[in-house]
Amino acid sequence: METVAVPSDAPSKWSAAAYVRMSTAAQDCSIQYQLDAIGRYAYERGLAVVRTFVDAGRSGLRLENRPGLLSLLDEVTGAHCGFSVVLVYDVSRWGRFQDVDESAYYEHLCRRSGVSVLYCAEAFVADGTPMNALLKGIKRIMAAEYSRELGAKVLAAQSRFASMGYKQGGKPGYGLRRVSVKADGATRTPLLAGERKSALTDRVALVPGPAEEVAMVRRIYQLYVAQDLSDRRIAALLRKEGAPRLPGVPWSATAVRRILVNPRYCGDLLYNRTTRRMGKAIARNHAAEWICCHDALPAIIDHSLFDRAQEIRQRRDSGSQREAVLQQLRALYQRHGTVSIALCRHDPSLPGGNTIKALFGGYLRAYAAAGLPPLGTASGSLHARTSRLLVTDLLADVRHYTVLAGGTADATAWHNTVLLNDSVRVKVAVAACRQDAAGRRRWRIPLCLAMPADFMLCGLMDCDNRGIGRYVLLALNEFAQDAMFITERSMARVANACHDNLAQMFGLSGDASAA
Repeated sequence: METVAVPSDAPSKWSAAAYVRMSTAAQDCSIQYQLDAIGRYAYERGLAVVRTFVDAGRSGLRLENRPGLLSLLDEVTGAHCGFSVVLVYDVSRWGRFQDVDESAYYEHLCRRSGVSVLYCAEAFVADGTPMNALLKGIKRIMAAEYSRELGAKVLAAQSRFASMGYKQGGKPGYGLRRVSVKADGATRTPLLAGERKSALTDRVALVPGPAEEVAMVRRIYQLYVAQDLSDRRIAALLRKEGAPRLPGVPWSATAVRRILVNPRYCGDLLYNRTTRRMGKAIARNHAAEWICCHDALPAIIDHSLFDRAQEIRQRRDSGSQREAVLQQLRALYQRHGTVSIALCRHDPSLPGGNTIKALFGGYLRAYAAAGLPPLGTASGSLHARTSRLLVTDLLADVRHYTVLAGGTADATAWHNTVLLNDSVRVKVAVAACRQDAAGRRRWRIPLCLAMPADFMLCGLMDCDNRGIGRYVLLALNEFAQDAMFITERSMARVANACHDNLAQMFGLSGDASAA
């Protein structure tokens, strides 16, 4: 975001702010072009432009990546706004939001704060009449549709060139280099990291890199296939030998895995495996949508060796590997008396986090599947990993019984909070059982009043902290403290809120509890 004063020698009636945006530097409607048009518009109407908000090189699809518009909206909705009009070149500069109501909402924020938004190059007038409001709505739809059509055209062009064996953006990968190819098929010198092709009509192809990197790629495949080493053990071996992946960057299991699963090393080029269009999150595409070009570049390894590596990876990720991993976790626990993600990552015999997640759903689930005992602290509270696992299970049970009772349960942006029937927010927690020297038991229920929840559902652990013995459901508006301690003697205070099981709490029969 930049703040620039645009002088005007016209008599001033109102103070105005200018907002300008441009996606790329190759557009005709440049920042300066917009500023000149806004300056003429302001002069003809006696406006003095006192502030300019700039989003240079920013897409109009989303608000989050536009600091100029964010700063403008903050100032407009603030207590001391120094202007009463916002001047924008046209509707598309304000944004190409795929939800046209979003574009209208940000303009409404300005009007609600007493600041008008005027579009200098549009034919309609911002007078609120039905016809002009209709024209503005059509312009917003056109701005959004332009981005959708452009995205479809770009994808079609990139898919075509990918099917011809040309690379479409991104890093080439270890052991590979980019080279610019002329329109007549002649190649230029290899491109350096971050360097763009020299001519717009050129295309980018991949070629094998330096001989030492090519030899390292082949060695990694041999270690994986012939010597049956895992990604982590290969990375540990390379680090021990002092072989850097990049200057000052050691080998990691993730870097090894990227080499072992990438078909570029056997000469094939894949495109469109994932999609991120219109500012949305990255989504994986179905294999039928992938664009594959065989023999797009000289192969570093044979197809048969690559296929063998994929078969080994699939076998290791299957259920046949589960028991071996569980045995390794049990051995790790016996050696250290505890287990943690850090210990697992430093043990070369264990697979990486991606494999653990594929086999068990995460490290915590793997510990539970291995039968490792819950951990406690010196004060008698639950260990962090044990508590997280218990809360996750309790949250899943709440969703399950809500559906059985005919309701809905949706996740929220807050940790371990679920929205029931689109109206009631329930925070889920567990409380460890602590005992004093006389054997008296007590629990600390975290009320978490700062969290946006209506109820706290807390599972009270049994005396051995092995499982939940009973449940307490408390309305948070009845409490003024962040936590509450209860004992067996004081349990009567919350007797009406206590339940032996979740089925009872949701008004279900005992048969539902067993479902």
